[in-house]
Amino acid sequence: MKNRPNYSTLAVLATGGMLAAGCVVVPGVEVTALPTRIDYACAGGKTLPVARAPEQRMAAVLIDGREILLRAGESAAQEKYTDGQYSLYLDGEKAFLEENGIVLFGPCTSPVPLSKYYRTY
Repeated sequence: MKNRPNYSTLAVLATGGMLAAGCVVVPGVEVTALPTRIDYACAGGKTLPVARAPEQRMAAVLIDGREILLRAGESAAQEKYTDGQYSLYLDGEKAFLEENGIVLFGPCTSPVPLSKYYRTY
């Protein structure tokens, strides 16, 4: 039986790899594996490309060919990213972008259901 895999060792290695990759696995708990970029479909036929860093501390939006980098900000109800001029709000499949308090893009919706990216272990 020397070719039999050691499942305890495999489980530890797999869990260590997921932790190193920033994934935490808890049996029965849903986790997200969101795409790094989502092109939100917005009112007026506009598209709002949004890319988020895996740790969700930064996001980037593309406006008129310019990439705007935003940092995570304080918000009670949804994810917020801002640079002081632009503010991006994400709430599930919904998004909108403001410039100095004026909505530039919104309301916006993810073209794919984000629940598709949820997995239960």
